[in-house]
Amino acid sequence: MLKSTTRLSTVCLVFVAMAVSMASFKLHAAPAPAKDLNTALPQLDSRYQSLETLARGMFYLETMYVDIDKVKPTEMATNALKGVIEKLDPHTVLMPKKAFEELTIDTQGKFGGVGIIVSQENNKLVVVSAIEDTPAYVAGVKAGDEIIAIDGKDLSKIKNGDALVRGEPGSTIKLTVRREGVAQPISFDLTREIIKVKSVRDATLADGIYYAHISSFQENTGDDLNEVLKKHQGKLRGLILDLRDNPGGLLDQAVRVCDLFIDSGVIVSTVGRDRSRVEREFASKRGAYTGFPVVLLVNGGSASASEIVAGALQDHERALVMGTTTFGKGSVQTLVSLPDGSGLKLTVARYYTPKDRSIQAKGITPDIYVAYKPKGTQVPSRSAGKRREGSDEEMRKESDLEGHITSNDLSDLAKESNINAAVSKWAEPMRADNQLVTAFTYLKSWSRFEQQRGGASGGNAGDKLPPKVLPDAKDGANGTKD
Repeated sequence: MLKSTTRLSTVCLVFVAMAVSMASFKLHAAPAPAKDLNTALPQLDSRYQSLETLARGMFYLETMYVDIDKVKPTEMATNALKGVIEKLDPHTVLMPKKAFEELTIDTQGKFGGVGIIVSQENNKLVVVSAIEDTPAYVAGVKAGDEIIAIDGKDLSKIKNGDALVRGEPGSTIKLTVRREGVAQPISFDLTREIIKVKSVRDATLADGIYYAHISSFQENTGDDLNEVLKKHQGKLRGLILDLRDNPGGLLDQAVRVCDLFIDSGVIVSTVGRDRSRVEREFASKRGAYTGFPVVLLVNGGSASASEIVAGALQDHERALVMGTTTFGKGSVQTLVSLPDGSGLKLTVARYYTPKDRSIQAKGITPDIYVAYKPKGTQVPSRSAGKRREGSDEEMRKESDLEGHITSNDLSDLAKESNINAAVSKWAEPMRADNQLVTAFTYLKSWSRFEQQRGGASGGNAGDKLPPKVLPDAKDGANGTKD
């Protein structure tokens, strides 16, 4: 997740300017080798005393090492900075000029590549998600795949291998991945293209229930979602907000999305290096969409800004979180440009949910645990102790029997509760999505229940969310990420 903060950037730039000044001193003001090399360099003041060893070491290498081509000042300075960064956290990285330029335009919704979001985990490059309708997505790259080689080059020790995936549109790349449950590595030959990410897409499901999917948090995500909600305002009886495989993005847009559903209170808190200073983002009542239930879908690919939204709506009890445990990235990064055109993405704060929960390395636990089951996987059969291929819809039913009698509904309630008929009208990718179907079923059933309760007691449908269903540990609520 990226945070655009003038104050932080200014502080970082001041530090960078000081470092550049010192590097200039080391590289250009160093005297020629003298008899007493220990007196060749001036003493640093106490503030920079700890850097004296580095300064002297670089001086000796530059002036005395046998192979002059291996001790170029610029390369030594860069490698020294890389060494410092590698001891920090996996989200703080030094990026070459080209990679930095590409990252700065990612939040605008387009970049050159194959369409995967990756994360560095324990010296492994792991796919967080494959963006829909991109070369990687079409080829079958999946969240959780570990990239072990790019164009045949071993990536086991690469810090920022995602930069290697980027490139000129039309150029080709070969990704080799290791996938859990598959014995042999899988290779994908992909052609890079301009990746244009549509931040929000929506669909009408049935009976006043709508679907909105946010792929990443870009510059206009909040406004785009607002337009979707405004379009259906007055007709909304339930909303499914899908943040699955959403790797995050801009902090301010995550706050903006939360503000659409929450009318008061804290949305997120951030704490930087000074732990006595807590910055809080608050909801504004203006423009909040309330009065209808929301189911929020998440999975192991939901990270950073996605987790801010999930945590805020969960803590405010404005949405029911459904799916599997999220990725667990509870930190905020900012981008700083360096004098040579390269860039530094560095972690500047930790964030906390409205109830001051940190999800770092833990993730958001869903209220209702629903594991994703791709169509075609084995499911329990109704016959004792046996399993058969295919989804429940593909099992033999009464309607498959020759000469079966026809059905006649006795009431409008039965007709309106025909969830299978509604789902059958969806597009195939949605129809085969068991998590989405579960969310729809929950909203539709709750909407009918609220209507009945409202008619009997005068209550208003949507005033309260459905009760939370917390699974037992044996159900997999604390299982591994997708």
